[in-house]
Amino acid sequence: MSNLELEQQLLSLDLEERIHILQLLAQSLTVPRASQPSRAPDELDLTRDRSPEHPLRGIPIAIPPDFDEPMSDTFFICVCE
Repeated sequence: MSNLELEQQLLSLDLEERIHILQLLAQSLTVPRASQPSRAPDELDLTRDRSPEHPLRGIPIAIPPDFDEPMSDTFFICVCE
C-alpha cells in the first residue's frame, strides 16, 4: 500500500477511529518504563495535569521593551592585523 493510499484510507475514517490510531502510534513511539505496565491505547489520559513535570509552566514572564534592540558597543570586538 502506498503512502497516498494509506493517507486516503485514514482520512476516510471517522474522528474517533483516527484518534484511536493516533494513540496507538504515539504509544508505539514511547518506551514503556520498566516499573510501569504498558497501558492500552484507550487507557491513555491525554488530559492529565502535567504541571508536576513542568514546574515553570504557568509562571508569567516579562520581556523588556528593548529586547529586539541591537546590543551596545560593549561587545564590539576589533580584529587587528
